Amino acid sequence: MILTDREIFLLVICAVIYITLFVVTIQYHRRKIQLLQSRLDNIHAMQKIAVIEKKEHNVNTIFSSSVYLRIKQYLNEGKSMRDSDWHELAEVVDNTYSGFSEKLYSLYNMSDQDYNVSMLIKVRIAPKDIATLTAHSKESVASTRSRLYQKVFGKKGSTKDWDDFILSI
Repeated sequence: MILTDREIFLLVICAVIYITLFVVTIQYHRRKIQLLQSRLDNIHAMQKIAVIEKKEHNVNTIFSSSVYLRIKQYLNEGKSMRDSDWHELAEVVDNTYSGFSEKLYSLYNMSDQDYNVSMLIKVRIAPKDIATLTAHSKESVASTRSRLYQKVFGKKGSTKDWDDFILSI
């Protein structure tokens, strides 16, 4: 079978397109792996710093803060937190765990809901209580936690995996 010039031209074009798509796919996966590796390196650095800082922190400052006591009162009354409470809690958490918010936002561009859930995990609020304080369902809070783990680590994880990570930084 003899190929015409047009058939050869089409064959070459198809080969070039195939090779280009192959190269683009490889580059995409390399970038994705580099991004995940960078995140993991940041996470390991954060966890090392957190271990050192735990010796210096007085976590009791959170539990005796006015905002934490207000949170406990809201839970007793079944109320959700106000914007001013979120800002005050963020300040207390960042002061106690230096740069907590910066560390989280450096890993993933979180929504307010994502950050608030993570902050409440950090101050050891139970997931069912997080649902009350954020005015979301328990399922929504669970979904947020597992989704965040997947976004940050690039693999499926349980809600407990996210909680363990948050407590480790």
